[in-house]
Amino acid sequence: VRELLIDPLCVAALNTAADQASGQVFLRVLQDALFSGRGSADLMLPRADLSALLPTPAGRWLQAQGADVRTFQRIGSIARVGNRYSNSNSGGSSGWQLDGEDFDTVVLACTAAEAARLVQPVAPSWAANAAAITYEPIVTVYLRCAGARLLCPMTALVAGPEAPAQYAFDHGALGATPGLFAFVVSGARAWVDRGLQATGEAVLRQAQHAFVGGSRSVPSVLRVMAEKRATFCCTPALQRPPMEIAPGLLAAGDYVAGPYPATLEGAVRSGEAAVRGLERWS
Repeated sequence: VRELLIDPLCVAALNTAADQASGQVFLRVLQDALFSGRGSADLMLPRADLSALLPTPAGRWLQAQGADVRTFQRIGSIARVGNRYSNSNSGGSSGWQLDGEDFDTVVLACTAAEAARLVQPVAPSWAANAAAITYEPIVTVYLRCAGARLLCPMTALVAGPEAPAQYAFDHGALGATPGLFAFVVSGARAWVDRGLQATGEAVLRQAQHAFVGGSRSVPSVLRVMAEKRATFCCTPALQRPPMEIAPGLLAAGDYVAGPYPATLEGAVRSGEAAVRGLERWS
């Protein structure tokens, strides 16, 4: 049960090995997935890339509502200005300037490291908390093998000391490129330390046991990608920074204090909470 159920679920959900992970967060994920009613454990595999699935339509919706959407414009500095909140329950504060431009309220929906850089001059304690977060990598190994297939479009694998990947995706079965496979190594710090070439070679050996069918092609490694700061390490008693940085200045992201690990679900919940939090300062 531990090897084939608990460990793979934990590393998939938290990107942290079960013997190092927060049991509280893992149990919350299991409760919401398994005991929140019909459909709560449905697995959705997107057929479009994530840009087309999420940010592009969100940007179009915002523009349709009259929002000014600016891309490729990095914010260099944040500063307090005026006394917008001097009569609030916060005890007195201000509005905000981003690179000299005035804003009533600000939500930082960026990485923890970028948020820490921006707010260090105005909220050093919050910035130190965000900057102290440690990260766990994810490695994806893309293999090519014409005529091969996996048992399922998404297949769980038995990982081990010489078998890095926990899950594999058959791109052909998902309506994309036939003969292309993605093997995912979560909680991959030890494999990153061993090197991407060694990781790719180990996955290649592992894949030969995962393929089904009568393919006569020899599988080959197409590409090995490592996201070294893929997610925060979801360890017990982790002190994640709060949503409110200062009056009228909020943070949204999967790293912000909340019940979920570093997932899209956690990021969405954080964003919704930040929007509700803005109402306090409107």
